[in-house]
Amino acid sequence: MENKINIGEMDTRVEIIRAIQGTGSQGEKTWTLESYGRVWAKVERDVVESVESMNLESGHNVRCTIYKIAALTSRWRVRIDGDIYEIESIDPISRVSPLCTLTLTAID
Repeated sequence: MENKINIGEMDTRVEIIRAIQGTGSQGEKTWTLESYGRVWAKVERDVVESVESMNLESGHNVRCTIYKIAALTSRWRVRIDGDIYEIESIDPISRVSPLCTLTLTAID
């Protein structure tokens, strides 16, 4: 991945949804989701095709480049155009870049 991204490429508004850990009535961990905010992002989609059980299956990978958020974890979610995605990985562009790339998977 290249180290430079033009600010004009970050042309899609996405909503970052954070996960907050709580405690249930029997002491178990519970997770609630709430909106963290809306940010500008560069969204890239790739179509992936594979053959499983003699059937051609297709899906898509989504990569989203945003400014780094210090508390961001893979438990958080991203909403793009009404669709909610879970975060598979958070990768820095470079050690000194203020940007990171999120690899996302659609939640069905």
